[in-house]
Amino acid sequence: MTTTMSLTSQIKSIYPSLTKTEKKVADYILKHLDNLNTMTLAQMSKTVHVGEATIMRLIYKLGYENLAQFKVAIIQENMINDKYEEDDESATGYANLVYKLLNETIHANTKDDIEKVARLIENVSHVYFFGNGTSGYATEVAAYRFFRGGVSCESITDDHIMTMKSALVKKDELVIAISQTGDNSIMLNAVKLVKKNQCPIVTITGHTHSFLSKLGDVNLFHAPVSLIGRSYYGGTLGIMIQEFIVELIFRAYSQRNLKKVDEAQKDTTLATDLFHKSLYAETTKAKDED
Repeated sequence: MTTTMSLTSQIKSIYPSLTKTEKKVADYILKHLDNLNTMTLAQMSKTVHVGEATIMRLIYKLGYENLAQFKVAIIQENMINDKYEEDDESATGYANLVYKLLNETIHANTKDDIEKVARLIENVSHVYFFGNGTSGYATEVAAYRFFRGGVSCESITDDHIMTMKSALVKKDELVIAISQTGDNSIMLNAVKLVKKNQCPIVTITGHTHSFLSKLGDVNLFHAPVSLIGRSYYGGTLGIMIQEFIVELIFRAYSQRNLKKVDEAQKDTTLATDLFHKSLYAETTKAKDED
């Protein structure tokens, strides 16, 4: 993962994996971005009541080589916040937040990793999209999107079915596991079974150091939408961000398989169109008979 996401999102993406003292520093940074740039390392250490080594360890975990780079990121973050300073409850403020998170999701992944997933999909016999809770909605959309593109696939959101499918997956199939946190115990146990069966695994999470991402052959990341701050896992914002990264994968797959995707979409569109015409004819006939 690159460090082109905003500083706030970088902190949220690694927050669950931080130590207790590192989280203390992270919490302080998130609350005092506007005046943090003027503080020296010693001042910050004294204010937060942690050692200078702890602060630097967090800075390194965020991907910065030194304190100077970290302070540049603070300046950039404050510039972004000034640019998008809106009423959080307004439609414009929400739209700005969505745009910011979508943009960060693009930069959180390399084009090569997206292409790797597209290649995996075109070279396997079947794709399973795993996701439960809020992420289950994203997996349903993902399966629908790729099914309409001619890919043999299905969405698995039931915990028991997920576990059973994991025990039966084959080497020539693919599991794409989607999870906001990447630490859901049911998902983790299922994906461990998948790995034992030597089935390739792609993970999509909002946390770069999650347990789930340690199991993936290819790991993609979306901008974190977390309990830190005012965003919550259960909201539609998280689903939108997850669906967006699925769309990036689908676009890459479509570019590699234009004819197949085009034919599948035409066939499914024709089938549903005929269904609607048939339904309309039956309804019209029934009204005439009345």
